[in-house]
Amino acid sequence: MNFNFMFLLALLVAPSVLAYIEEPCLSGEGICLQKSKCVMSRGQKGSAKTYKGYCSNDPSNVLCCIKKVTQLTDGTKLKTPGVCKNVSECPSNKNNIYSNQCPGSSNIKLCVPNNSKTTTATTTTITTTTTKQQTSTETETNDTTTTTTITKEPTSTETETNDTTTTTTTTTTTTTTEEPTPTGFTPKEIIDVSQWNEITDYDAIIPFIDGVIMRCGYRGYGSAGNFAKDKKFEEHYDGFNGKTKIGYYFFTQATTIDEAEAEAEYVVNTLLKDKTNDFPIFWDTEYSGAQFYSGRADLISKKTRTACAVAFIKKIQEFGYRAGIYASESWYNNKLYFNELIEAGAYIWVAKYNEKSPSTPYYNAWQYTSSGILDGINGNVDQSHVYDNIANW
Repeated sequence: MNFNFMFLLALLVAPSVLAYIEEPCLSGEGICLQKSKCVMSRGQKGSAKTYKGYCSNDPSNVLCCIKKVTQLTDGTKLKTPGVCKNVSECPSNKNNIYSNQCPGSSNIKLCVPNNSKTTTATTTTITTTTTKQQTSTETETNDTTTTTTITKEPTSTETETNDTTTTTTTTTTTTTTEEPTPTGFTPKEIIDVSQWNEITDYDAIIPFIDGVIMRCGYRGYGSAGNFAKDKKFEEHYDGFNGKTKIGYYFFTQATTIDEAEAEAEYVVNTLLKDKTNDFPIFWDTEYSGAQFYSGRADLISKKTRTACAVAFIKKIQEFGYRAGIYASESWYNNKLYFNELIEAGAYIWVAKYNEKSPSTPYYNAWQYTSSGILDGINGNVDQSHVYDNIANW
């Protein structure tokens, strides 16, 4: 979208050379780049190593190896570290494969053995008898439910207190699972596109995403506030339709409730007529980009902006669709009354280009970068994590 924040995502810098090195990269992919840029991605934990003498085309570069990733960019922790390698070298039946965790082209993925994401539940049961018995205790740890059978044996640690024998039995059960969100949903990866994105091969993008949200149209920021269809809307729709989950957003410049409702009507009755839709329809509210914040909606009050947002949401709902709001973290915090959006039933999509999770009280999706690199797209693209099943995957 139209954010101008500078976001240094070092591991997505275009490489000068990508080299497969058995050593010292430990069967991972090495990438030649400046030493200062060989760091973990924002939000990741792990280790990145550099080695001299492997990048003959540019002596100022070093070989960068992401040797151990123990935490993903969204904060998910891995018990066994993953390594970066070509996706063709990472069998999906034996590994979990993660996008946007490694430097280089989009076919370089984080490869993690599929037994590595584990939840260990340790249950200690104290009883006042040494009689052999069994109890089944269900414990929930890290969103994984594990049933642990605890057998109390007289051979366990016993202590005598006031003529009472106390038996303490500790049973540890490790369960291998695909780690879900608190709702039990495995996060999805989506992109959003508009006329500003140059897509050269739609099919090349599909393996790396779970969905796309495209700008269908916008209201102009001039005094007239005319409606317009995104110049590449039909092209993007035809390119993605039938291949992945599809959704839409509309860039608003509404200054009144009536204008917000008119935007909703234009989206549903004109832009999306006979179109497939899987996501909530999002209302994109942000600065217009006009000089000196002169866009017609740039400086409206927080109260007015929230009223317009709620009006759009309710009108979209009247048409039988779900509705959501797209905005930056600071916009949600300072220019919208968040509780009113939630009360209206809005889905929340928040943009924050930082390693820390957004501070908004709640969100369904987090746009974490505007600098994504994917095969099939010439230039950068916005990428988001989706944490709830808002597209019926």
